[in-house]
Amino acid sequence: MSNHQLYNEWRVYHENNPRIYQLICAYAEAAIRRGHNKYAIATIWERIRWEITVDTNDIDFKMPNNHRAYYARLWLKDHPQHPGFFRLAELRSERGLIDRFGRSMESVVSNEQ
Repeated sequence: MSNHQLYNEWRVYHENNPRIYQLICAYAEAAIRRGHNKYAIATIWERIRWEITVDTNDIDFKMPNNHRAYYARLWLKDHPQHPGFFRLAELRSERGLIDRFGRSMESVVSNEQ
């Protein structure tokens, strides 16, 4: 798998599944309202997975775990008032990323606090 393949797969997934990011935002904001200043994207991810696959009975819907890191970075970029809310680890595919508009994604993936 190339360095950028995971990122590109996430980008397509994100564009095709906008509800995932909406739910990440909603659950992160709920955690913040409850007093959490740090939280795990994996916990939110599993809650979304539960709701989609169990509550809606859509057992065929897939949520690749390797997309979590990109969603955490996107959320941090979109919510600069909560730096470090999600702990980030370095990604192999972080260097030289370009979004669908040709803009550098370095600011999205370099938000480690």
